[in-house]
Amino acid sequence: LVAALKDKDNDVNVIFRRGNDPEQFQGERSKIGFSISSYYKLRKIKPDVIHSQGTWFCLLPSVFYKKIHGCVLIHTFHTEPEKKTLLIGKCILQNLINSCDCVTFVSKSLHDKLVEMDGYSFPKIAITYAGVRPVTITDDEAERFRKKYGISKDSIVILSIGLTALSYKAEGLKLLIRAILLLREKYPKIVLFVIRDGKYSEELKKFSHAIGINQEAVFTGNVENPFIPLSICDIYAHITFGEGGVSIALLEAMAMGKPIIASPVGGIPEAIDDKINGILVELDAQKIAEKIEFLLQNSEYRDKLSRKAQEKSKENFSWENSANTFISLYHEKPNKNK
Repeated sequence: LVAALKDKDNDVNVIFRRGNDPEQFQGERSKIGFSISSYYKLRKIKPDVIHSQGTWFCLLPSVFYKKIHGCVLIHTFHTEPEKKTLLIGKCILQNLINSCDCVTFVSKSLHDKLVEMDGYSFPKIAITYAGVRPVTITDDEAERFRKKYGISKDSIVILSIGLTALSYKAEGLKLLIRAILLLREKYPKIVLFVIRDGKYSEELKKFSHAIGINQEAVFTGNVENPFIPLSICDIYAHITFGEGGVSIALLEAMAMGKPIIASPVGGIPEAIDDKINGILVELDAQKIAEKIEFLLQNSEYRDKLSRKAQEKSKENFSWENSANTFISLYHEKPNKNK
């Protein structure tokens, strides 16, 4: 999003808590410390617009700055909550939300879920889907990845990205691992690649070993360029019990023109039209295995899904579209009463 905004001649500063970017400002690691250091950084930047992301400790300094100095304040929710918010936390967040000029959500489903679970009200809302910029992968890059992980030309590569961080995603990945177990005898060359480290990575590794999946499940940890494994996979599988928005990993798979199997939860059905540009499958290991096998045995249908996924990605899920939506929100006059 930052790159797309800069392409449209916007001056953008980023304040972040974790990561590595010497060109931008990293606040304190503790949540309260981050809020305090972010506020003082905002005073130096003197922004016309603050776009806060996701969490209360990003929104808190933004609200303080707006009330004291004035600006347009947009806040974006990204993640579906795992449980209801405690009453005091809900009251604090609701008061912060009331100071926003607009609150956006990365899917319609996420907005509905927040209202259903915690009863939040919002001054003004917008649905702002994430985007993706597909990357061209060279044959050499793909070959190096194959060699590193011992992927032969006749391997059947099932790929999953980013399902190790949250409990409801990890439980979905366990179903996918069980599905690979069901397929292994008929498809001895099948292998599941799990990309990215997360809180549940070790638990998932132990689970795969416990049910007898050793060579067939490869946990790579974080990879610098996820488009490389995407370029070589045969099927992208996004099996999860929850999804706040439309996963960027899912959008990346669509942009790369990959056949996709996903669970019909959260914002996923807003991107995947069942049997048109992907397959939505029940949260059941046997059903998942059946859908994977169906795609493996029907190459023409698989190619049609891939083509339609790529077409929808170009039409609906670009960072340019997202940037245009946000720019229109940024230019609205702030509500002085907030």
